[in-house]
Amino acid sequence: MLNLNTIVSGLILAFIGWVGMSIVELKTDTAVVKVKVDENHKMLTVLWQDFLKDKTNDNLASFYAATGIKAAAEEKVE
Repeated sequence: MLNLNTIVSGLILAFIGWVGMSIVELKTDTAVVKVKVDENHKMLTVLWQDFLKDKTNDNLASFYAATGIKAAAEEKVE
């Protein structure tokens, strides 16, 4: 027959095992995310350098260019 002390000890050991496995899984997931972030950083660094190089060549469209289009006059309605 199992007594209360044996059951409690088993539950504590099971809980400690579960915590240990969760920590290992968390470390693994964190390592995978770190690798993905590093790869994205390398890719974006190259793209950013290309963007800056193109910007210095004035090879980009201007967002604030004058268009010559004027808005219609607003009429007051009373």
